[in-house]
Amino acid sequence: MNLRNWVCGLALATAFSFTQSGFANAGTKVVLADLTWDEPRVVNAVLKEILTQKYGADVELITADQTAVFAAMAKGDGSVDVHPAVWSGAQQTNIDKFVTEEKKVRLNEKPYNATDGFYIPTFIAQQYGIKSIEDLKKPEIAKLFDINGDGRGDYWPGGPGWGVTNIYRVKAVSYGLEELYDPIVASDALIKAQIATAFQKKTGVLFYYWKPEALHQAYDLTKLEEPAFNGYAMDSKKGEADYNPDGCYKYVDPKESANWLSESKITCATPPQPIYIAYSASLEERAPEIAKFLSKVAIEPEEVGAWIYSMSVDKKDPAVVAKEWVEAHPDRVKSWTGE
Repeated sequence: MNLRNWVCGLALATAFSFTQSGFANAGTKVVLADLTWDEPRVVNAVLKEILTQKYGADVELITADQTAVFAAMAKGDGSVDVHPAVWSGAQQTNIDKFVTEEKKVRLNEKPYNATDGFYIPTFIAQQYGIKSIEDLKKPEIAKLFDINGDGRGDYWPGGPGWGVTNIYRVKAVSYGLEELYDPIVASDALIKAQIATAFQKKTGVLFYYWKPEALHQAYDLTKLEEPAFNGYAMDSKKGEADYNPDGCYKYVDPKESANWLSESKITCATPPQPIYIAYSASLEERAPEIAKFLSKVAIEPEEVGAWIYSMSVDKKDPAVVAKEWVEAHPDRVKSWTGE
């Protein structure tokens, strides 16, 4: 074989190989759910970078409520294809319905674990000796967390439309906090602004938060102690290792009962919970290689924390954060794409 023929053959083989992998999905539209906190924003950026560069996909983002996202993924019409950050503890009803029962939504094989709880500034915790939820149940302590000036304490259970917001409402009621505190449901951006103000003025702020998140690098925060978790008391958990009919964690979803708040009772810490990437099962037919990639994505919590820090503290554009990480971690990406 002469040199010209060898070069042509190599070019054809390379082109065929790329066609089999990248071009097989070139132009495929993939719609990612654009949610309202930092974690899904940076995960979306990484997914978009890989979907665009490795698969030639046409990636779009759409804003939607989480339950609407699950229903749209289940429809399989491409209106929403991917949910980038499914907190399983807060989305168990959607997981039960759309993943387990209907089997129209898939979860990635390896989630990462996250933790959450009630937080306050450490300077307030140290100055007033506040270590646990029980320490909040004093009128003079509640007034430290009065944001709107009405003489009662305030707390942030989460953002509008978040499943976890209802869970932390239940916790506050179950602990008896709402006798002295009022819930303020507002966006993640607004509570972050309030936290910044609290640190500037050395005032109190009581809020739900989680890890991984860059907020813990930006501020010295104290997580309040809660009684230890001893099992889920919901019927939906029967047959599972962590089911306990007398357990401390009973949550009734608002979709199941109009009286969800009074019928629920959570008097303990939330156990670490898996965070999944969910995607429409229809992708397995529409774009099988993309579906396989999404099933293999395996993010570490430290990576998410670093991405969020770069975006929120270093003020980098999420797309830049994603591009830099993908370029610096080719082996990690290959383990997801199977190249």
